This record gives sequence, structure tokens and C-alpha cells, in this order.
Amino acid sequence: MTTASNGDLERIAKMAAKEAVSETFLSLGMDVSNPASVISVQGQFSFLRNMHYAARHLRNVIIAGVVSAIVSGAVWAVWTGFKASAAAPSATISVPGGSR
Repeated sequence: MTTASNGDLERIAKMAAKEAVSETFLSLGMDVSNPASVISVQGQFSFLRNMHYAARHLRNVIIAGVVSAIVSGAVWAVWTGFKASAAAPSATISVPGGSR
């Protein structure tokens, strides 16, 4: 039984890792030996990243709009209530038989 040296094991491990990564990328549709394929995939990932940032920004804008609408509605309701209570005539108590 022959034992392999550390250098041989390291070389075999690197070759296996390269083969596994190459097959993984190939199964995803990217041929690592073809630079045009790699550039195409990089462009697609760049587009997806930009879409992710745009969706995040849109979500933040929508949340800000909803919060602004809620706060504006609450301020309007308080102001309307204040105006209504300030404009209401003061309640007077009438005594039967006239005032004394």
C-alpha cells in the first residue's frame, strides 16, 4: 500500500475543487473557459443587483409615503377637533324663572 505525500494530496484536492467548481458553474450555464460567457453572467448578476437596490428604494419610498399619510391624517383630525371645540358656543345653564 502506497501512501501519498502531503504535496500529492494537496494537488489532488485542488484539482478536485477546480473540477467541482467548473461543473457547478457549467450546470448554472456559465462556461468558465469562455470569457464571453463569464462576462454575460456578470452582466446578469449586475442587473439583478441593481433591481434589488431599486426594489429596496421603492419599498422605502412607499413606507415613507404611508407613514406620512398616517401622520398627516392624525394631525388633520386633531386640528379639526380643536377648531370644532374652539368654535362651539359655551354651555350656559339656565335657571327656571329667569336669571338672578
